[in-house]
Amino acid sequence: MLGGVRDPDPLQTPELAFLTALWDVWQALSERGEAELRGRHGLDLRSFIALAYVQGGTTQPAALARELGVPRYEVSRVLAALEAQGAVTRGHHDPDARRVTVAVTPAGRALWEGALETVREVTGPALAALPPTDRAGLPRSLSAVAAATRAFSTPQEMTP
Repeated sequence: MLGGVRDPDPLQTPELAFLTALWDVWQALSERGEAELRGRHGLDLRSFIALAYVQGGTTQPAALARELGVPRYEVSRVLAALEAQGAVTRGHHDPDARRVTVAVTPAGRALWEGALETVREVTGPALAALPPTDRAGLPRSLSAVAAATRAFSTPQEMTP
């Protein structure tokens, strides 16, 4: 208590409520999602998301690292695993032999499509609990929070 005003209960703050809700959703969905993706497709969640970005046109490892918010060495590991599965190829860009370009293979496209269906099965029931407008706005809101967080983070803070 400070100056007659009672300190807020730390368990009842909006910030903790947000972080706790985010944690609960992450734990519930990622645990089941990881298990299903690994069991059915041999992918972890990070590899699935990386494969989606590559398929969407992010073909440079450095750009992929920025999109995923992970160090380049981690992207290299993910891409090596995807390449070993035959899901992507990595090659050198013609004008600059040092520049690596990543491309999704037909097998990678099929892998991603199957994995996407699995992700829909995992996330669908949870998202169906929300009204349609909340369901549509949730990814935008979370992306805005992530972007704001990154804007206030230094590159060193973002590197695990």
